[in-house]
Amino acid sequence: MPRPEAQPARAWQKKDRRQATGNRGQHKTRRFLSPVSCFLSPRIRCRSALTLIEVLLTIAVLAILAGILIPQLSGDLPERLAAAAQVISADVDYARSLAVANNSSYRITYDVANNKYYLQHSGTNSLFNTLPRSPYRQLDDAPTQQTTKLDQLPIPEPGVKLVAIVQMQGTGQAATSIEFGPLGSTSSTYQSVIWISCGSGSVQRFQSIAVDPVTGLVTIGQPLTTLPSAISSLASGS
Repeated sequence: MPRPEAQPARAWQKKDRRQATGNRGQHKTRRFLSPVSCFLSPRIRCRSALTLIEVLLTIAVLAILAGILIPQLSGDLPERLAAAAQVISADVDYARSLAVANNSSYRITYDVANNKYYLQHSGTNSLFNTLPRSPYRQLDDAPTQQTTKLDQLPIPEPGVKLVAIVQMQGTGQAATSIEFGPLGSTSSTYQSVIWISCGSGSVQRFQSIAVDPVTGLVTIGQPLTTLPSAISSLASGS
């Protein structure tokens, strides 16, 4: 039998190259269409956003967490008041100790409107007008004055506010300062009380810092949910 004629090698090579090129084109097409098929194929679900149910569930969870956390945040108001009361008490003790040590008089003046108070020498000996150096003095304080701003205390919001300074004569009289003499007693024969508050609305709390007129010693009261009516009248009128 006659042998079939062999095809030239060059023809087989061209055919192989065409097949390889076609296969590469198919692969490229599949890679290009694969993202589109994600949207067209019912077997594949691509999600690019939250559903309405998921959004509602998220809002419900946040509402529950807020209801749990907000009462806890307001529950530490007594601790904030106690921290501020300790600072105010220490400054009162410092003024008293200066008066006793220097056999002179020192006064703390309270600025309720600006939520601050400052210490000054009020005796007749001008040598004591310059106060001792203190790390608690403001940068803009004069050498004769030491200011404490309650807004600058390291207490988170809501901060502590001065409410009123009261001398307990009768039902109480508004005052602006507390002065100590050489014996450590106050210049007033009546008890002086510093009232502070923290928070607002139904969670607002109040606390008193009382100064004994004879000894000059300080007593910090318990937190109250309401301000005494007589003190509230004085505070609203100041």
